[in-house]
Amino acid sequence: MSSEALKGKTALVSGASKGIGLACAQSLAADGANIVITARRAGELETARDRLRVANPDVRVEICQADACEEEQVKRALALAHEIPGKLGMLVSVVGEPVFQPILERDLQSVRRELDINFISAFLLIRHGAPLLGRGGSIACVSSISSVKSSYGLGVYGAAKAALERFVRAAAFELGGAGIRINAVRPGMTLPPERAETPEFAKMVAASVAATPLGRYGQPEDVARVVRFLVGPEAGWVTGQAFSADGGQEQD
Repeated sequence: MSSEALKGKTALVSGASKGIGLACAQSLAADGANIVITARRAGELETARDRLRVANPDVRVEICQADACEEEQVKRALALAHEIPGKLGMLVSVVGEPVFQPILERDLQSVRRELDINFISAFLLIRHGAPLLGRGGSIACVSSISSVKSSYGLGVYGAAKAALERFVRAAAFELGGAGIRINAVRPGMTLPPERAETPEFAKMVAASVAATPLGRYGQPEDVARVVRFLVGPEAGWVTGQAFSADGGQEQD
């Protein structure tokens, strides 16, 4: 498709101040979509907006400081996106965060918070965003390889992402009659290079790379390209699916 494949449409990307979310926003903007990005931290949002505007001077880029787990804040972000001239046509739910802790060390409050971040955030965006899309709208949710492959300390995270993928299938069934598609992307180990090379992640990255058939860890752009395909016209006959973008990690 041309660089104007998404011209005249608006995309809202949650959790887009950095990482996969920002890469998704960039991929959509590069093909002509107007962009609204949300995140909790104003400073990071403003920096991300400035980067997107410099790289994509011909599209409109707006920010909305919002917690994706707070219903009224989600509605406010959607209202902003819906007001941009053209058509709100794409929603991308990227918000997610794992807690590396064994199940028997977890407390109820932290588990509920992890479920909120990794599942409820997507539910809220879909619940209040789908009615604004109209026929031809599309949604992508970022899941995780942990939804299908167990890792020590990621039991709750994996359960939350598994719930997300099952919800995507149910939403595809219910929204199909309105002409709205929804799919999920299942990344493996994905980090920007500046984080992957820090002492905090070095051992984990090395172990992941050793277990990855393609022999490297994923970068945000790897996932963003799959998201771009799924929300774009090229995937017009695809809905209710979860696609792995993991370098082959899911294979045993």
